[in-house]
Amino acid sequence: MRLSVTTPRGALVDTDVDEITAPGLLGEFGVLPGHVPLMSALKPGVLTYRTHEQASTLAVGEGFLQVAPLVAGDTSTDRVLVLVDRASNASAVDRAAAAGELAKLEAEITAWKADLDGTYKALCVRRDWMQAQLDAAGRLNPS
Repeated sequence: MRLSVTTPRGALVDTDVDEITAPGLLGEFGVLPGHVPLMSALKPGVLTYRTHEQASTLAVGEGFLQVAPLVAGDTSTDRVLVLVDRASNASAVDRAAAAGELAKLEAEITAWKADLDGTYKALCVRRDWMQAQLDAAGRLNPS
């Protein structure tokens, strides 16, 4: 399968893979070669993919994943397109900084007294992104 992970800043991954695991809104799911065409919303979390040589881990933000034939009408080769608002290699995560920011955001969310407006939702999105980074880094080096 051909995997492409793209953010507003550009492509982060564009490679052939054997397997993908993604954080869907309804839970984590896997994609193997020959998967039926599908479109899924993604929540912030951990996206992993495996090639013949290695397994790789990314933290991803909100977005979408699409599985479709690479060429229209050709079901022998799949294309998996991941469009997310942000993504980071797990190895690039500063765990101490992410943990500190997560604690700060958790405190702000817990203390929130106003309506559940855009500011509250933005805090929740930032919290979920910090958690996704920590989860991704944790899969590389559990501590």
